[in-house]
Amino acid sequence: MECPFLCGFHTPNDSQAEYHITAHIELQHTPESQFTVEDEDLKFALALQREEEQAFADIRNRDVSSGPSLKPANREKEGAANDDFPYAECPECEEFVHLIELDEHMNTHLSLKYSSDDMAGPDFNEPSSGRPSFQGSTTIARHRGRHDGQSFGKENVGRSAKEKSRELGPYAFEERMPEWMLKKLQEGEPVRRVNRIGRNGQLCTDRIVDNEVPGLVPVIANLCTTPSNNLQAVYVCHPSVQHVFRGQRQTHFCGYRTIQMLVSYLQGTKARDHERFGKNLPGVLRLQEMIEEAWDDGNDVLARQETGGILNTRKWIGTPEVESLCLHLNLPYCQRAFSKTKGKKAHEGLLDFVENYFAQGSADEQTKLHKTHQAPIYFQQPGHSLTIVGLERFNDGSRNLLVFDPSFGPSQALKSLLVRPSSATVPAKTADHLLKSYRRTIAQLAKYDEFEVLVPRNIQYSL
Repeated sequence: MECPFLCGFHTPNDSQAEYHITAHIELQHTPESQFTVEDEDLKFALALQREEEQAFADIRNRDVSSGPSLKPANREKEGAANDDFPYAECPECEEFVHLIELDEHMNTHLSLKYSSDDMAGPDFNEPSSGRPSFQGSTTIARHRGRHDGQSFGKENVGRSAKEKSRELGPYAFEERMPEWMLKKLQEGEPVRRVNRIGRNGQLCTDRIVDNEVPGLVPVIANLCTTPSNNLQAVYVCHPSVQHVFRGQRQTHFCGYRTIQMLVSYLQGTKARDHERFGKNLPGVLRLQEMIEEAWDDGNDVLARQETGGILNTRKWIGTPEVESLCLHLNLPYCQRAFSKTKGKKAHEGLLDFVENYFAQGSADEQTKLHKTHQAPIYFQQPGHSLTIVGLERFNDGSRNLLVFDPSFGPSQALKSLLVRPSSATVPAKTADHLLKSYRRTIAQLAKYDEFEVLVPRNIQYSL
């Protein structure tokens, strides 16, 4: 029997199971409980659990706050963590992460690993006290202020090695990625076939790919509406969008994973010309080929000059490459860039745009939950891209973006909700914990000075 708070505590299904779970809930999840434990074995088990939790907390705090365990990009990777390349390599996943969010990135790894509402870790909105604050550049290096699919303007491409490294990442000068990684991308993620009984009572077969998770948008929406007096409204995009994240030992490809999430929407809605992507989601190498084909057709030849080509490399991509792909596929889109203006900060403009976009797709004003058919949004912040799938607004005026981050997959606790009835309730504290890696708060967004978004628009699809 497992704890209903999804904290990981479980006990054998014997005659004492109900008592053990009750004792656990009273002692671990009930503030100021008057409950006392009489069974000596259970006393020992609960004491041991608390010791393990404290030991983990000590390790977590040491890992998150200690500088030496976080490896800065080295010179062999064409960059070092400084103002010109303000990124460090995460020791957990080997992704290069902007230094101003490295603490919360590490905390997310630990939070997802243990999936316990008692182990939320340091507050995402506050910097760790263990390492001095480091800002570096918080702007996007490769944007040219384009809007609504207009043609690209020309600019000087004669940049220094440092500038190119900041724009294209630690592998900016790579001619070919390591053969082992190339082979892994060629093979793709493992695919499993699972038989199940469908809602119509018929036997059906699901195709399961380890780093592709469908059906999360409705789950996220339900978690957001867990009883809270402060929630005013939550908007979510079309439910067909899948959460696609990095595969095992497949780092440095967040831009491609974010494109895959957009493609999952096009395929899920059977949008016009979705067949060009194939039956399944195109892999990283196929997307590289498609972007190179777009350049061959004359779409944003400047991007090819900037990158020197991306095929079979780990060079970072961003909004320019997504725009090239959209132009190549005749896919209408809207692109916006946000930076600080006289009357508004970058994150304020971003949040206003996202809220207005999703509000346009909502027909029901009488409910807090607005399930729309809007497309997801390609979201670019300095050094990282994500997919915006919704937005929360609270009565105090604060707002959160809801995102699918390609650096992290869902926790086991969250995936377990995919097979539970939608009417199943989750405690508010547990819901907040499960949503941590899917929320981007104002405090997190305010760290950056620039953002870009790209939204497919006027999409003709079949429901």
